[in-house]
Amino acid sequence: MVQNNELYRCPVCHLSLKKGERSYFCSNKHSFDIARKGYVNLLLVNQKGSKEPGDTKEMVLSRRNFLAKGYYGPLAKKLGEIITQLTSTDKDDRIAFLDAGCGEGYFTCYLKDYLLSQNLAKEFIFWGIDISKPAVTYAASRDKEINFAVASNYNLPILSNSIDYIFWTFAPGDEKEFHRVLKNGGKLLMIIPGTKHLFGLKALVYEEAREHHPKDQVPAGFKIIDSVRVTYKIHLKESEDIMNLLAMTPYYWHISPAGKKKAEETQELLTEVDFLVMIYEKSDNTSDK
Repeated sequence: MVQNNELYRCPVCHLSLKKGERSYFCSNKHSFDIARKGYVNLLLVNQKGSKEPGDTKEMVLSRRNFLAKGYYGPLAKKLGEIITQLTSTDKDDRIAFLDAGCGEGYFTCYLKDYLLSQNLAKEFIFWGIDISKPAVTYAASRDKEINFAVASNYNLPILSNSIDYIFWTFAPGDEKEFHRVLKNGGKLLMIIPGTKHLFGLKALVYEEAREHHPKDQVPAGFKIIDSVRVTYKIHLKESEDIMNLLAMTPYYWHISPAGKKKAEETQELLTEVDFLVMIYEKSDNTSDK
């Protein structure tokens, strides 16, 4: 694992950040302390949008406990296989990855370990960004070799044209920012819910469950090079797992009290998991600022 700590840019003046013993700093003397867990907070007050943006400690705990049981393991493995295939043909020996909306670090850490296990004779640098401080705090405790930062996907504290691959899973974000930080020819892997995603859970908590219909729209400045569907069923045998899954979804905030009560009282659930992995390539030679 290569540690290259010069891809961060100052969120104030956009100059490169250098890593000191206890902080990151730029030549304009803006400084950002490194937390004891090893992450850095690069989220400015005017970028927050709320007092404590992103997932709460309780939501992070739900996500951590659910993912730790391997329910989304097949998706993580498929992402590893896709990225292994893509990187095996890369000419560069040093490859930089950004997990945009990394949450508590499950996918970031899995993909790092998976790629290193493939013995590709390449050097990998991993970066994880999330607006939730509790999420990044936990992510940083999972793997000290990954560069984690509290920041917004709408104001990435990453230098332009510096990242080879971005994986973007279930998080808000700005495709223009992804375009800016990717190198020319860099890849964006966008994971979105498919038609049947969590339909069993929807049927449990909604009076009328509806299929999801993904938008078929290629981000500006990108071209699509492939799409992969990952679909299977998961069998949740504990009420805690059902509630943890529900807490990870937008449904939790929109269902009726009756729907939430029904979920709390349910002890077992079989539901579809349906993902689409959309693979885009930065397609023009724009020099992003």
